[in-house]
Amino acid sequence: MRNRYLVLGLSIVLALALAVPALGGPTNPVASISASVKSIANKALKKAKAAQKTANAAQAAANAAQSTANSASTAANKAQTTANGAQTTANSALTSAGKAQKAAEEAQATANAAQASANTKFDHTNFENGTATSGSGETAIVGVGCPEGEVPSGGGFVLAGTDSNKVRVDLSSQYLNGWIVSADNIAGHGGENWELSAVAVCIG
Repeated sequence: MRNRYLVLGLSIVLALALAVPALGGPTNPVASISASVKSIANKALKKAKAAQKTANAAQAAANAAQSTANSASTAANKAQTTANGAQTTANSALTSAGKAQKAAEEAQATANAAQASANTKFDHTNFENGTATSGSGETAIVGVGCPEGEVPSGGGFVLAGTDSNKVRVDLSSQYLNGWIVSADNIAGHGGENWELSAVAVCIG
């Protein structure tokens, strides 16, 4: 009986030693495996967190790069729109210039035709000039005649001098075989430096 209790007690102590390594028994294989798995899991989790952090940083960099690319694309589109507008304006100006050039050429052709027509009717056309100078409070009258064998087809006048804006022309007309003009100071605006010229267009 006493031996039986002794064997039972030793069995219990052995069982506890196997279950709890701290009691001096051999290492529990199940506990060792669990501890190893947990350590591996912790390391894997740590690596996963590090990988996630790196991925987040990469995503942030990619987002920033995309934002920069979008801004550059917007700026490029605006520049293209501006360039297109400038090209359209240039094309329009070129078209207008072409039309103006064509109109000028047509006007020149008309003038040439008129000159040719005039040349067939008259031997020649020339301008005759006469000049008179006057001062404050005086009236200037100047006439110019066409040479013998020619007749006036028109005429006019030229006002010159620093006080020419203070003068009015009273007469500009054909007279006999030439052209006559007269001018005087505007009342209250006497000028002392002005010159009146008469011009006759003579044909023959």
